[in-house]
Amino acid sequence: MTSRSARSALVALATAVAVLTALTGCGSGGDDAGTPSAAATLTPSVSDGTQVFAVVGQVDQTFSARELVAHPGTIRVDFSVAKGSAPHNFVISAIPGATTRIVSAGNSQSITFTADKPGRYPVVCTLHQGMTATLVIV
Repeated sequence: MTSRSARSALVALATAVAVLTALTGCGSGGDDAGTPSAAATLTPSVSDGTQVFAVVGQVDQTFSARELVAHPGTIRVDFSVAKGSAPHNFVISAIPGATTRIVSAGNSQSITFTADKPGRYPVVCTLHQGMTATLVIV
């Protein structure tokens, strides 16, 4: 009888190990596929002489790029907020007109402004301290 109990226990243990091993293989590896990480640098597309950036306010309270690099001139930012995210805005306080309203998840707003002076301009979401990026005019 003892040998039958030991065998049953061993089969149960082997089954548990196999199930746990299979489940471990299904893990995400620590990467959240639903939230792309912020790109280091974003360069614009150009439409009718206007430099255009597509920027996303993400679920993890980051912008989709840490740095937007442009030349002096007219810039358009197409700002959207990821579905499932808290509301965000896109604000460059040093440049007139470079401010969106507060945008809710799944919505967007485009702003167009002129940046003539080379330099580094902080970008913030005024709702989430630490949600920052930089517009670099070269």
